[in-house]
Amino acid sequence: MALSNLCIFLRTKRVPRASAVRRQRWAIVTFAGAVAMLSGCAFQNHRLEMANLAAGGQYAQAAAVLDNPGTQDLYGDNSKLIWLLDRGSIAFATGDDQRAFACWEEADKIMDLWREQPPGQTVASWLFNDEVTTYIASPYEDIYVNAMKLLVNLRLGRVQGGATVEARRAASKANVLRDRYLKYDSAIAAKEGQRYQQAKASLPRDAMFADATSGGQFVESTLATYLSALTFAKVGDSSSQAVAGRRLEEIISAQGSLIGQVSASDFSAMQTITADQASVLLVAFSGRGPIKVPIRIGPIPIYTYPLYVELPRLQTFNSEVRSVRAVAEPVGGSAADGISVSMPLIEDMGRVAAVNFQRELPQIYARSIIRASIKSAASTVLTESVRRNNRRGDGDLVAIGLTLAGLAFVAATERADLRCWAFLPGQAHVQVLNLPQGEWTVRMDYLSGGGGVVYSTRPEQVTVTGDSSALPTIVGVFWR
Repeated sequence: MALSNLCIFLRTKRVPRASAVRRQRWAIVTFAGAVAMLSGCAFQNHRLEMANLAAGGQYAQAAAVLDNPGTQDLYGDNSKLIWLLDRGSIAFATGDDQRAFACWEEADKIMDLWREQPPGQTVASWLFNDEVTTYIASPYEDIYVNAMKLLVNLRLGRVQGGATVEARRAASKANVLRDRYLKYDSAIAAKEGQRYQQAKASLPRDAMFADATSGGQFVESTLATYLSALTFAKVGDSSSQAVAGRRLEEIISAQGSLIGQVSASDFSAMQTITADQASVLLVAFSGRGPIKVPIRIGPIPIYTYPLYVELPRLQTFNSEVRSVRAVAEPVGGSAADGISVSMPLIEDMGRVAAVNFQRELPQIYARSIIRASIKSAASTVLTESVRRNNRRGDGDLVAIGLTLAGLAFVAATERADLRCWAFLPGQAHVQVLNLPQGEWTVRMDYLSGGGGVVYSTRPEQVTVTGDSSALPTIVGVFWR
C-alpha cells in the first residue's frame, strides 16, 4: 500500500523542474523498496503455497515445486534448513525413506552448526528483517528432526547403530535446548526485568509446569522418548530403557495438556517391555503442523514518522481425527483370527510447537518492535533534516515525499520471519503389537469424534520372525 501511494504521488504531484535530481532520488528509493518487497513477497507467497499443499496432502506436487531449481534459489543458504525439513517430510510420507533420512541428516548438521545467528548477520537483521538471516531452528523443530530420524531408521530396519544413535542424540539435544532456553531467559530477564516477568505471567495457565522435570518451561517430545525406550528394549539396553521409560512418565505428568490428551497409563509398560513382547511398531500421524502468519501494524504515516511492524504468530490446526485403531489379520487365515486394538495418542505436535514458540515470543516481539522503531526514527530524522534545510520553498512537499518513501522502505523491509516446518504432522498415535510368528497384514483406521472411519491406510504385509531384535515398523500419514 505504501509503495503504491508513493507511485501515485510521483505521478500526480507537480514537482518543480529544478527538482529533477530529487525526483531521481525518490525513484531510486522507490525502486529499492520495490525490489525488497517483491523478493520478500515471492518467498512468503511460496511458503504460503507450501502450507496449502501440506493442508491438502499434495506431496507429489509439493516435491516437484521444491525440486525446481528456481524454487531452491528462493531459499538460498539462509533458508536451506527449511527446504530440507519439508523435503524430508514429503519423501517420508511417500515412502522414500532413504531420501527422507538424507534430508533430515543434513538438516540436523545445520542445526548443530547454527544454534545462534552467525557473526556478521546481526547487522542485516537490524537493517532489514530476520528473514534475510540464517534460519535458526525452533526448539520443537530441533527435537522433532531426531524423532523423525529415529523413526525412519526403525522403518529401514536399522535398530542397532541407527535408531540407538538417534535416541541418544534426542536425549542429549533436549538438554542442550533446555540450556539454551535458560540462557536467553536469564539474559532477557536481566535486561527487561519486571516487564519480561509480566509477559511470561500472561501466558495461558497450562503453559506453566514443573521446572523440576522440564528445566525452565522447555517442552520435551514424548514421541521421541517413547521411541527411545522401545529402541533400547529391542537392543537389550535395559538401563537406558528404564531411564527413557521413567522419563516418559515424568514428562507426561509434568507437561499435562500441553502435549494433548496423553495418558501416562497407556505407556506404563515402556520401562519393562521386553524385546519379545514387541513384534511390530505402528505410528499413525494425522493433521498438519503449525504455520507462522504475520500480524501487521500499519503502514501508517504519523506526520513524518512511518509506522509499520510485522510480528509472527503461530497458527495451529485441529485434526478431524480423534482416535486411531490398528487391525492385524493373518495372511491366509480368517478375519476372526485377527486383532483390533486402539492406538493411544503419544503427542499433539502442534500444541508442543505452539507452547515452545510462546517461550520465544518475548524475544521475537522485542527485537521486531525495536528494529521497526530504529528504521522509522532514521526515516524521520532524514525527512526533518531535508525539510529544515530546504531553501526552495517546497519543503512540505519534499517532506511528504520522503515520508512516503520512508514508509515504503519500512513496509518493504520489515517482514515477520514466517519460516517454519510446514509439512510437520500435527498428532502422533502409537501402538506396539505382540503377534505370533507368521505373515500378517496390518492397517490403521483413522476415526472421527463420532467413531466413523475417515481414512484407512493401505494394508501392509509384515513378517513376524523369531528374531527378537527385529522390529517391523509401519507408519501411516493422514493430512487432515
